[in-house]
Amino acid sequence: MAKSLIINKLGEKRLFSYVPAGHASALAFADAVLDGEYDVFEETSKIGSDAVSTARDVTVMLQNETTFAKTYLRFVIPTSKDEGDVVIALQGKTFNGVKADKVVITSMRATSY
Repeated sequence: MAKSLIINKLGEKRLFSYVPAGHASALAFADAVLDGEYDVFEETSKIGSDAVSTARDVTVMLQNETTFAKTYLRFVIPTSKDEGDVVIALQGKTFNGVKADKVVITSMRATSY
């Protein structure tokens, strides 16, 4: 079954909605009922595996050392990855308009799925 992600921007706030529809249907829905700006992304392929039984739930703070702007990200990583892998993967990249000069792991806990 097709799936689409709708990102709806209302002022400074962004709302994320997954809908069980292809791009055309998701866009028609968004045109009919959403306010503000929105983008629709349809899943075109699957990469990776969902065969993880234990993992780590990670929350990080990214900070730009020039502007002092911050943003936070939350994601799940396999237990085979550690703090160093997370820092290397994020260092120097830009998320939510913030270039990650500084990466601080604020939470990392074991979880199961």
